[in-house]
Amino acid sequence: MNHLALIGPPDAVASRIAAMQGVYRIGKGDLAGVARSFEPGDERRRQNLLAWFERGAEPGATLLVDDWKYCAENDPGLADSVRWIAARVWNVRVIITARSVDELPERVPVRIEVLDFLALHGLRRFTKALAWKGRWWKVPVGVGSDGRPVVVELTHFADGKWRTGSHLSVTTPEAFRSLVLGLMTTHSPKLFQAVFIDAHDTGAFAGLDQAPHVQAHHRDAARDPARIAEALLAESERRLEIVGNTWTIFDHRGFDLVLPQLLICVSGFAELEATELGAALVTIAQDVGQSGMQLLLDSPHDVADLLIDDCVAPANLDEVAESLPRSMLQEEPAPDFFALHDVPNKHVWRPRPVKLQYRVAVGVDEYGQRVEIDLKSKHLQDGMGPHGEVTAPEKRRAEGIRAVVLGQMLRHSPDELQVVLIDFHGNGMFAGLDGAPHVRHGLVDLLEDHEQRLRKLVDSGNYRNIWDYRAAGLGPLPELLVCVDGVQGLVRERPEFLKVLQTLSRDGRTYGQHLLLSDTTPSELEGVHTSYRLELTDEGWTRRIGRSVESVVLPTDLHDVVWSLPVAMANS
Repeated sequence: MNHLALIGPPDAVASRIAAMQGVYRIGKGDLAGVARSFEPGDERRRQNLLAWFERGAEPGATLLVDDWKYCAENDPGLADSVRWIAARVWNVRVIITARSVDELPERVPVRIEVLDFLALHGLRRFTKALAWKGRWWKVPVGVGSDGRPVVVELTHFADGKWRTGSHLSVTTPEAFRSLVLGLMTTHSPKLFQAVFIDAHDTGAFAGLDQAPHVQAHHRDAARDPARIAEALLAESERRLEIVGNTWTIFDHRGFDLVLPQLLICVSGFAELEATELGAALVTIAQDVGQSGMQLLLDSPHDVADLLIDDCVAPANLDEVAESLPRSMLQEEPAPDFFALHDVPNKHVWRPRPVKLQYRVAVGVDEYGQRVEIDLKSKHLQDGMGPHGEVTAPEKRRAEGIRAVVLGQMLRHSPDELQVVLIDFHGNGMFAGLDGAPHVRHGLVDLLEDHEQRLRKLVDSGNYRNIWDYRAAGLGPLPELLVCVDGVQGLVRERPEFLKVLQTLSRDGRTYGQHLLLSDTTPSELEGVHTSYRLELTDEGWTRRIGRSVESVVLPTDLHDVVWSLPVAMANS
């Protein structure tokens, strides 16, 4: 194929086209070595150049569209013109450059050449916060003989219904390394881990074994295959016990428990196949749907249901394989509040899909990934609530409360969320928050609020819960977040308040009433149950949901935001 798409950063692209002759460029600024360069915004000259190429230009001329995304934004008809030139004008060449494969125009017959590994994955640079967003479905590994990207499908549907993992085999070392590094680049160690097995210590995993995803690296495995087989079978049994009767590991995953996919990467499988390790791998392969343990073999085998096509890996794969895994070990600074929520320096009260409603980040984990709290009921809307608590010493408790409440206020208007603040000790735990328009001031009768919500659902059509009521389009009925600090002392001094908490605890998920209890130690009040906890430990903040314990780093600017954001919302 004569036409070409170059994927990579500007410096790599410039080096690739430096020696080409007769290049006429549409792009921003100047590029050394081209015959003429035209700014995308210069419509008259750009259109004259395209018309010249449509008429045939001069034999051997090359039309270079440098940074397709930028150029196409300035000319909505550019794709049609380039598509026509590439298909109809036989004596000229078209070259397109882009920062990632998904920026390329559709139906333009170009051969793709990936100059940069990160660009293959749609990344301009690697940071854990930006890159580790992958889903365990597909990963690109290179470019095939047809000039198109080769994308590995890591899962398939068993019986057309249940998603399960695929076992993979690959015949080229470059594709092998590209796949493993691609998974490391796009998935945090909480979602993906690897076991490396090298039959004869060939260095097949050099560089890759420095990544935090690597659970074990078995060198010269042919010497003691039985020991490795025993360890892998034990891991399989452990995982099957955790998953239990769930159909697949993908169905098992939730906020309260996540097992990472475990890719067993085998170099030299042909020499291990007849050993105890080979037999163990075949056994493990049978339970992939539940255990989440998948095989990546360097030679075809009946157990590997997907053979990865031969492909050309990104040009800088070896260089990146040495440097990128080490960079994954480096700490990254915690984001500030607005960066955490991926919004500008103001509140964002826009409608959100039901799945995302009342679900906001409170901080990031040790891998820079957002840790969220979802007020919705776990049983009704696949959330974490309806009730939670913040546990910390008095001087630090406000941090956790602010992380939870400010995020909810940022995303939800007063028509969607109202807040009641009860500070038993009067220590100013809610200072700043009380200036937000979401806060209901004065004496609030929570049981009366409960009865009003019940009557509204019944009188409007006997709706089962607040979510059915809202889905019917009957107008706003905001969720109510009741924050009680010093809850244990409050109940000791006023035992009658326990009945209020018990009523909301029991029926809150139905009527949209949520408790956020805070104190020095976890509350153990009779009949009051919480689903999640934000807790300060000796190692830092953690989010606890069932058996899941996630470390959390809170935004460092919560003190400033709590005094500015509520005021800005009240004045808007």
